[in-house]
Amino acid sequence: MSIKVGIIGCGGIARQHVIGYTGNDAVVTAVTDYSPEAAAGLAKETGEAGVYEDYRQLIDEAGVQAVSICTPPVAHEAAAIYALEHGVHVLCEKPMAYDIPSAHRIRAAAGASSALFMPAFRHRFLPAAIAFKELVASGRIGDVVLFNNIFCGPAFQMEGKWFTQKKIAGGGSLLDTNSHSVDLFRFIVGEIAERKAVMHRHFKTTDVEDAGILSVKAENGAVGTMQSSFVAGSGAAFIDIIGTKGRAVYDYTDPERLRWRLTQDTDWSEEPVTPSGGFGEEITHFLGAVRGEHPLSHCTIEDGVRCMEVICSVYDDGGER
Repeated sequence: MSIKVGIIGCGGIARQHVIGYTGNDAVVTAVTDYSPEAAAGLAKETGEAGVYEDYRQLIDEAGVQAVSICTPPVAHEAAAIYALEHGVHVLCEKPMAYDIPSAHRIRAAAGASSALFMPAFRHRFLPAAIAFKELVASGRIGDVVLFNNIFCGPAFQMEGKWFTQKKIAGGGSLLDTNSHSVDLFRFIVGEIAERKAVMHRHFKTTDVEDAGILSVKAENGAVGTMQSSFVAGSGAAFIDIIGTKGRAVYDYTDPERLRWRLTQDTDWSEEPVTPSGGFGEEITHFLGAVRGEHPLSHCTIEDGVRCMEVICSVYDDGGER
């Protein structure tokens, strides 16, 4: 069954959603954006999508069964709730909301709707992340002691974009980038019981952090650090887990292998993994649930809510942004 999909928000990330739907027997038939030029550009790329004035008109008139919400976070709640109230399934880019109350309101709307809501945590759909989870669950490296993850790079252009405006983004690099980190920790290691953070603002014209470290402790005792920055002069992206029996590492810049080494080993072992951005696998799962082929179990609204609760609560602690 081919699914008709609408795209709400036509920036760069929306193009990845279009590619994902195209490869999954779905058709993007409607787009909308606050910028008519952006909407027209994406519609032209799809070859058949109609352009709508706003998300309400798209949902009311386009006859779509599902939407991807790819707007800035401040606009997620209104579009998500309107879609859910009209029985339209929602795939929503991370972070799922602007703040914790907004996330809770979306969850309430999803609970009252026949439609599905899925946060777009594409990293947990990476073949490497799934292999990492299976490796940890197998006990091969023992109980997790330390988890370290970093996503950073030279993104100095962020100073002039909405990503560094609190009224639009809700937060800075922690909320934007470490949303994936929190989700990966919960996916691979376990539920978070404690959290704290330090952060700093290097940009002079913004009001959110552009570098930070989030520290967490899992219910099972594992501790983790998650680092992010828009102003790092050199990029880094990896997951590094040390257990009681060994260590495992996945480097996003070396995407075809997961490496591990046990305490007694002198050499690293490797498991080949398929390089992927995760968008196609994410949308495959979403559409399968929409079609009723399986429950929406691999990534749920609770995963989105918990991410918001963990990160936004460190902002509420009074950390500088």
